[in-house]
Amino acid sequence: MTSNITVHADTVLIDIDHLARLGTGERTALAAFLADRTWGALTDRERGFAGAEARCAEAGLPEPALILTGTTSPATYTAAAEMLGTEVGACAVVTPDPDAADAALTAGAISLLLGPDGRTSARPCGVLPLPALTGLVPSPASPWSAAFAV
Repeated sequence: MTSNITVHADTVLIDIDHLARLGTGERTALAAFLADRTWGALTDRERGFAGAEARCAEAGLPEPALILTGTTSPATYTAAAEMLGTEVGACAVVTPDPDAADAALTAGAISLLLGPDGRTSARPCGVLPLPALTGLVPSPASPWSAAFAV
């Protein structure tokens, strides 16, 4: 059974540590989705800021409004929302990392687990599966800046 959920958010936070694993179609879909939207790039502490902007550029993504480290810390999502001038509950987080998806949910963000694990792994109630980035369908009729169907 397939179902669609429309997600309404002020901004989108993307876990950029896994951009290199995305296929061309997925990178293109993500770049198109992020065009003309406020978004933040999140990376883990080990890689930090080194090369984060370059990874986004190599993937063809527009420049993020911010880059923060600490994808598995709920505090990171709260800080990102504050820096972007919104509430954490109005942020949609896209990540293929189950621990980061859990942290985003714990912070109160809309949490989307990217990839096949999103459908099969036992995740806390509230972590939404997003099988592929090509599944992001913008919803232009919404008054929210980042409304999309997953």
